[in-house]
Amino acid sequence: MSHHCWLGLNPKEAVDLGLALEVLEILPEYLDRPTVLGIGEIGLNRNGRNEIKVLEWQVELAARRNELILVHTPHLEDKLKGTRLILDIVGADSRISTDRVLIDHAEEHTVDLILEKGFWAGITLYPHSKCSADRAVDILETSGCERIWLNSAADWGVSNPLAVVEAGEEMRRRGFSEEAINGVLFRNPAAFLGQSPRFKVQC
Repeated sequence: MSHHCWLGLNPKEAVDLGLALEVLEILPEYLDRPTVLGIGEIGLNRNGRNEIKVLEWQVELAARRNELILVHTPHLEDKLKGTRLILDIVGADSRISTDRVLIDHAEEHTVDLILEKGFWAGITLYPHSKCSADRAVDILETSGCERIWLNSAADWGVSNPLAVVEAGEEMRRRGFSEEAINGVLFRNPAAFLGQSPRFKVQC
């Protein structure tokens, strides 16, 4: 199994601008490593002024280097406002193609907004937070399967690394075609990540 990663300053670490600048000064020397896919996970956490400034700096770096971008959207009540701010900031740079940006942690009230602006939408699956597999399939039923991918996590909270597989089974149970299931679970992420010359699809 090959390993790939994203590099960027997480929005939770963007409060201290001095520290953020130190990180951003050394970040470019690592972005050319052979398994780095692009700049991420950048974005907003609490929609604070310093977070916005650091996001703008990293978007500028990505635009200058023509990097793929992976963006974190805030949680809960801050999500809609933060998603709109992110779309405005990233969309304002004419050097960035929206099809090279994935806006992650999309939910029912943000996914169409993301897709309408031409970005990719990521849906992150957790058993008790973010989005469940059932909710993700609800979103696919209402918003379609284009430019959407599903991802799961194994981190500090209760998580399920097999959540994407379970979402695929739920799609099958609800009558999605095998082509649609394969598209969301495989072809969509392969198409997005395949825009990086460092990523090769392995079957």
